[in-house]
Amino acid sequence: MNVSSVSSTSNNSYTSGSNSDVKQLSNQIKQLQSQIETVTQSKDDDKTKQEKIQLLQAQITQLQNQIQAKQSDQTSNNVQETSTNRKSDSNSILSDNKIDIQA
Repeated sequence: MNVSSVSSTSNNSYTSGSNSDVKQLSNQIKQLQSQIETVTQSKDDDKTKQEKIQLLQAQITQLQNQIQAKQSDQTSNNVQETSTNRKSDSNSILSDNKIDIQA
């Protein structure tokens, strides 16, 4: 049973790290969106503006993909943790039953 709680604790710290990463990536997206606004209002010609905006939008897309990947990893780790905890609980019940039968 203690092994299960240790596993849960380490996974929670990973999840917290993943949440932190997602927040950082979201902040980067906000900064890029702000840059797009700046480019839109700049005095550059339309072609230059369009090129800059396309680059910024490509960076935003990459960051959004990274966020989705991290959230997907987090979800699969949560599913794995649940599965591990169930197996651990089942093993505890089985070992308790063996002790009760032998006693």
